[in-house]
Amino acid sequence: MRLVPRLASSARRVAPAPFGATAFSSAAAQGPMVAAPMVYIAGEEMTHYCMNLILDKWIKPHMDTSKWEYYDLSCVNRDNTEDQCLKDAVAAGARLKAIFKEPTITPTAEQKERFGLKKTWGSPNGAMRRGWNGITISRDTIHIDGIKLGFDKV
Repeated sequence: MRLVPRLASSARRVAPAPFGATAFSSAAAQGPMVAAPMVYIAGEEMTHYCMNLILDKWIKPHMDTSKWEYYDLSCVNRDNTEDQCLKDAVAAGARLKAIFKEPTITPTAEQKERFGLKKTWGSPNGAMRRGWNGITISRDTIHIDGIKLGFDKV
C-alpha cells in the first residue's frame, strides 16, 4: 500500500493514457493507494444505491478505504439507535474534519408509518452544523448539457 501524495500547484502535466489504459494502471503494480481518513455518511434511496455502484466499481478496486469511518444515517438506523448514529457521525466529523455525506431523508408522518419508525426524526443537518462549528452542508445540482432538469406537466 502507498499513501496518496498531495500535488503542489505546479504539478507536472501528465500525457493522456492511450485508449483502453486507465489512470490507475501504473499504480496497480504498486498496490492500492491508501485513502486519507474520512467520515462517510450513508443515506438512503437512489443516491445511496448509486454511490455503492461508484464505490464498488471505481474506488474500492483502486483505493484502500480502510481508514474511512462509515455511518448509516438511514431513517431505520436512526430509529433503531435512538439517533446515536447521528451523534457518533457528528463527533467523528469534528475529529477528522473530512466528511462525505449522502442525502438523507427527514421522514414525514406518512414515511414514519411506512418505515415503521417510532418517531419522525428531524433533519440531521442542523446537528451536523452545530457539531461542526457552523459548517455549511453544501449540495448542488449536477448540470449535464442536453439533459433538461425538472419535468413538464402533460
